[in-house]
Amino acid sequence: MSSPPLKIDFVMNSIMMQLRAGTLRPGQRLPSIRDEAQRFGVGKNTIVEAYLRLVGQGILQAKPGSGYYVVRIPASTGDDRRLPLAAAATDRVSLLSEQLDRLLPIRPGDGRPPPEWLETSELRRYLAYQRFQEGDSYNSSWGHAPLRARLCGALAERGIACRDDQLFMTHGANHAMDLVIRRYVAPGDTVLVDDPGYYPLLAKLALAGANALGVNRRHDGPDIADLEAKARKSGARLFFTQSLAHNPTGGSITLGTAYSILRIATEFDLLVVEDDPFADILPYTAPRLAALDQLDRVIYIGTFSKTLAGSLRTGYLAASRQLAAELNELKVITTVSTSAHDERLIFQLIENGHYLKHLRRLRARASKATAESVKALEGCGFEISRPIGGGFYLWIDLPEHMADENLVHDAAREGIFIAPAINFSTSKNPLPAMRINVAYGSDPAFLSWLREKAKPPSVPA
Repeated sequence: MSSPPLKIDFVMNSIMMQLRAGTLRPGQRLPSIRDEAQRFGVGKNTIVEAYLRLVGQGILQAKPGSGYYVVRIPASTGDDRRLPLAAAATDRVSLLSEQLDRLLPIRPGDGRPPPEWLETSELRRYLAYQRFQEGDSYNSSWGHAPLRARLCGALAERGIACRDDQLFMTHGANHAMDLVIRRYVAPGDTVLVDDPGYYPLLAKLALAGANALGVNRRHDGPDIADLEAKARKSGARLFFTQSLAHNPTGGSITLGTAYSILRIATEFDLLVVEDDPFADILPYTAPRLAALDQLDRVIYIGTFSKTLAGSLRTGYLAASRQLAAELNELKVITTVSTSAHDERLIFQLIENGHYLKHLRRLRARASKATAESVKALEGCGFEISRPIGGGFYLWIDLPEHMADENLVHDAAREGIFIAPAINFSTSKNPLPAMRINVAYGSDPAFLSWLREKAKPPSVPA
């Protein structure tokens, strides 16, 4: 089996960065394949392939029985953003860009599951067979009607009564959030959000000129006392939250917390936006605000991006008839329509039973990876809160000395992509913590780096 291109590229980029920095010089012998494989946390074949490619580019020379030597310093290509450290910026846009560009091979900070869990899984043969239907044109303004009917049925199973004039399709959950912000948030408005919370949302609110006010997020949901105090003092009219399998903490609300949120929303006239990206792999009976509220003052957002394919930018928004009409009108004005092709494809996968089979595999993969990551992280001395929410994320508190802003750069030098607390908080100095994707939480190279960094700093004699 050939080595993953991502890891090969990372090794090559790291060597070229050392050459341009003067750490490696012409005539110098490179470390042994065994040593480099251990340092990068990859297989020997990955190092061999990276070395051979650099030989092919005339940068290295192979001397049989002796090793690999530097021949020349590569000229700068002007594309230094592809080097590993470019993926290590601590701002939210760079974090999102790294999730798209995937420069770093070890990915505990990723917000998405591995591609092989989704679009490159067993579903790909069905996806490959789909073709545009003859006569395809623009979609209905509300989205593909059969899929919307299916989704109303899925919401009914979750205890949410929803008519077809209360649900419309979007280009994913982020598009749905964009619509809510554009329609109901003016510059200078205060908006309540989970803290820590969904970092793209924080970036969107900043772009809109809003004041994002963080409500302390505990493992079992928002801190009710903090939510009530901030709703009372701020005059906010919107609260964005993720009830289940929360991003980034991985926790889920309790039924008591859900009732308290809606009590506060009623008292202070809050519109609550509930994001539920993992709904299809979570229990139908899990406490959802939209089920308790029946879409009175809750806007409910769902997506297929976390459970089917990130490249299928398909989601949906359900709300009261009035709010759904207002928001769908804005969608039509700004984007005209969503993709009829993608929505028809998803409907066929659901109708033919392929999506249900895929979800069973996905649940099993996530459950196995979660158990492995929890065991590995607890073995390193980190506490994992229970119960675990059932999504893709774990949250660990870090020692105080790991609050150093250079932490992400240090990880990137080792090929590790991390997501520290600063990206998920409205505070400029949150307590040190880290989101970990369960698919990568037991990676030996990541665990080795984490153990080393967690050690107390030595005190000079």
